[in-house]
Amino acid sequence: MKRKKILWLCSWYPSKMDPFNGDFIQRQAIAAAIFNDIHVIHVTYDFPGEITTQKEDLVTTDNLTEQIIYFKKGKSVSSKLTDQLRWLSFYKRAIRKYIITAGKPDLVHVHIPIKAGILGLWIKRVYKIPYLITEHWGIYNDIIEDNFESRRYVFKKYTKRIFQNSSGLLSVSSYLIYGVQNILGKMISYVIPNVVNTDFFYLKEKENSDFRFTHVSNMVALKNPEGILNAFKKVIHQNNKAELIMIGDTDLSIRNYANSLKLPDGCLTFLGEITYEQVAVEMQKANCLILFSDIENSPCVIGEALCCGIPVIATNVGGIPELIDGDNGILIKPKDENALADSMQNILNGVYSFDQKKIAENAQSKFNYSVIGIKIDSVYTKTLKERTVN
Repeated sequence: MKRKKILWLCSWYPSKMDPFNGDFIQRQAIAAAIFNDIHVIHVTYDFPGEITTQKEDLVTTDNLTEQIIYFKKGKSVSSKLTDQLRWLSFYKRAIRKYIITAGKPDLVHVHIPIKAGILGLWIKRVYKIPYLITEHWGIYNDIIEDNFESRRYVFKKYTKRIFQNSSGLLSVSSYLIYGVQNILGKMISYVIPNVVNTDFFYLKEKENSDFRFTHVSNMVALKNPEGILNAFKKVIHQNNKAELIMIGDTDLSIRNYANSLKLPDGCLTFLGEITYEQVAVEMQKANCLILFSDIENSPCVIGEALCCGIPVIATNVGGIPELIDGDNGILIKPKDENALADSMQNILNGVYSFDQKKIAENAQSKFNYSVIGIKIDSVYTKTLKERTVN
């Protein structure tokens, strides 16, 4: 299999300021680099304001090169347009340098159309190189307030143009693909699941005696963490052998809400933001993952939990039904706290029987680096073959 040279332009990607921003994109880059030579470029503001002009981090591991460019953001209102132009200039400069040094890539892969897709349009026009788009942003629905239709004219105009000029749409769920096509029209599309690092997330014998429910998210309103706490309050009054671990909160509001419920001591723990590896350790200690979201695309945490053999209670929304069935979890209606409490209680009482080994084996065969790398490579191969034919 001949290795292809692919340039990734990423609107979201982990950086020194935000190591979790698009970490799922980074894992897909690692997967893609198993079979192809991947060069990632991501341009972002230096949020702490530590630099005066520009700084660059360039790291190459195996066949993946990650080029993160930082520049100082202006503080005045009038500098907003200037910052956008500087962002564009730094991106074009990095692309030109890459092409001069490494030669033209076989293909460009854009992650999140706004804003990196603007560079995809530019490369296609100037260098005649096609580009694919992976969309991760779940704005193509009427559930979230800040959705696609609520955006400004320029945002919608460029998003549509970027998609129309692409060679195909990739996403982690059919749900998001349908949302994009429902608004912007039909296009060639592929479902490529999120990657799970199965070196960290795998089935491990549990040492804790109490039944442990775990929730992992940033706990914004759409994740409905308050509803999880309300349901858990009902459960804990019936079974004091249960505990709930909440991972990922970044402010005190949800902890203050939990305090107002006056739950028994020791049954609830907040861990805040922890590393990817630490999440894996906590997953392996859990007996069940809970997601009670109003809307979702294809949550990474579900794949991670399943790779650990953990059944999942989740809402029947977005792309979640593509991941959960009767063999690995329970689907409930969003906002139905009674249904969540009943499902938690039924799992505690052994009403549902899940084969953890089977759950883990099935998930690991779907979400590991190599499998996802093969899927991405097949899209690259097909896209380039069609280009040759045309």
